[in-house]
Amino acid sequence: MMENMESMWLVGVALVTVWVVYVVLNQQIQALEVRIKHMSKRMKQLEAEVTLEEPAINEELRRLIAEGEEIRAVKAVRVAFGYSLLEAKQYIDGLKENN
Repeated sequence: MMENMESMWLVGVALVTVWVVYVVLNQQIQALEVRIKHMSKRMKQLEAEVTLEEPAINEELRRLIAEGEEIRAVKAVRVAFGYSLLEAKQYIDGLKENN
């Protein structure tokens, strides 16, 4: 009987601990979501105020894309910007969409 009560007590303590961790993490996540929302809003404001020049390499990349050399274009992006393979592919896809 005593062992059963100890087990129930330990389970109760474990459940309370999990609940406290959940509450704390949930609050932190909500705070981060608010910060991201504010940062996104500020970025949109800055984008409206600033005109950035396109990287010089984009002309070469568009030429490679037009010639069907997407793999070479992805490689050039990786070298120029230090992007991962996925990031470079997404960059090339973005150039294709904006043509």
